[in-house]
Amino acid sequence: MTPLAEITALEARMGRTLAGEERVLAQAALADASAMVRAFGLPWPDPAKAPDVAVAITLAAAERRTRNPDGYRSEMQGSYQYQLPASTPAGVALTDGEVRLLRSAVGVSGLFSVPMERLGGSL
Repeated sequence: MTPLAEITALEARMGRTLAGEERVLAQAALADASAMVRAFGLPWPDPAKAPDVAVAITLAAAERRTRNPDGYRSEMQGSYQYQLPASTPAGVALTDGEVRLLRSAVGVSGLFSVPMERLGGSL
């Protein structure tokens, strides 16, 4: 399926043009992120019909993967140290907030009602 967002939108978000291996990685990240977003939302075979929030979440997940392809949580050199929170998703995984936004956009809530039948009659 076609990714829900274009590589040019990801480049605009990152503030630079992607080339070579990084561009290939970014295109794969967009495809993977689109698959994750569709899994929690709807299939959206035509990306133009996907809601803006689905496209934004796709771009956010793809950007995380492109900026940090190896999923590092921390780095240190000399007195410099940088660490991401343990709750930060790695790769194209979606955050709990992103999943809630997607489900809200498609009208899916956490509670469901299921009709049940017993011995041929409704309960």
